[in-house]
Amino acid sequence: MKNELVRLRREIHRHAELPFLEVATASLVLRELADLPVRTRVGRDAMDRTSVVDYPTAAQLQEAAERAIAAGFDSATATATAADGTAVIVDIPGNRPGPTWALRFDMDGLPIQESNSDDHLPAREGFASRTAAMHACGHDGHTAIGIVLARLLSDGNFPGNVRILFQPAEEGARGAAAMIRAGALDGVDRFLALHLGHSLPAGLAVGTGVGVQATVKYRVTFAGVEAHAAGAPQEGRNALAAAATTILHVLALPRSSKATTNANIGTVHGGTATNIVPASCVITGEVRSDSGDTCEDLLARVRSIVAGAAQTWGVAADLEITAESTTLESDDELVDEVVSAARRLFGEAGAQRTALMAASDDATIFAREVQRAGGLATYVMVGGANRYPHHHPLFDIDEASLEPAVRWLDDIIRSADDQASE
Repeated sequence: MKNELVRLRREIHRHAELPFLEVATASLVLRELADLPVRTRVGRDAMDRTSVVDYPTAAQLQEAAERAIAAGFDSATATATAADGTAVIVDIPGNRPGPTWALRFDMDGLPIQESNSDDHLPAREGFASRTAAMHACGHDGHTAIGIVLARLLSDGNFPGNVRILFQPAEEGARGAAAMIRAGALDGVDRFLALHLGHSLPAGLAVGTGVGVQATVKYRVTFAGVEAHAAGAPQEGRNALAAAATTILHVLALPRSSKATTNANIGTVHGGTATNIVPASCVITGEVRSDSGDTCEDLLARVRSIVAGAAQTWGVAADLEITAESTTLESDDELVDEVVSAARRLFGEAGAQRTALMAASDDATIFAREVQRAGGLATYVMVGGANRYPHHHPLFDIDEASLEPAVRWLDDIIRSADDQASE
């Protein structure tokens, strides 16, 4: 199992892809699961892209398909996933009554140039990314784990049913909602997401992350009036100035004594020439907090700042929400089950109930929907012994963490009988 996990992880890592462009990765998943006695849904049957903000263009999708085909992936599969969507849902029936599980494995990479340092294992071993993206958050390992787990569970020797969700676009928090709209959680009783890394010892199994932050990502478009910057500046309405005012005030938002808060501006695009009053500017940003209410308050403050800046500079402004995720409230009952399985497999030293995860993940959207329907959810972590932080050009996981993760998830599913009888 270990060698197969490493093989898969390295192949996925080599072909890192950006959100909703995971054509090679989805093709790999479908290739590896092709002969299993499972039901597979892909594309429009697995995700609804109609409400996705900033979905890739036709040209970007075509380029992703061509890149996947050039890398040796099946032409028909790559063409279809590029056209219809990269999400993959795999349903595996068990051989006796039990809960229906959904397990999420994210597939996308980040717009980071991977390090070519000899100190970086992917570079040293020849599997560094060959694309303009990088797996700097462990999603290559997640996808490999999901594939091998599906193979193991395809024997059907477990209670209930398992639905494995290979999710696009976790980075940017848009993929989960698209899959939910396509029915990915229909009939699900229990939800579990897994994440590798977090600077924890390799293979350490954690029952739930804590401190997971809600996030709202937004784009503000400012529209002013062009004019000659020297000849008739009074006729202009400076959209870039309104954006600058907004940026400074957003970055100066007061922090909260009751919650962790973060406010960031990520991109700025505006203006046409040095001697023209800029009539347009677009900024993107986000607010985060480990309190959902605080996150909503931060967003309300951003809206007020935008409105004030627009009025000050005499321009129009439109704030659009592009993506969001929520906080995490794992269910103690399910956390107890997964920690019990970890202790059974790895002993007390190999299991831990909680660990800090000071980040965001739209797996929380999956979790919230299952909980709203009366089900249980948790977000487990497996230590990756990473020397560098997530989203860093030198990020890498210890591949020794892959096999324990599969064994743990497999045991959790198969031991549901024991839990039900207690």
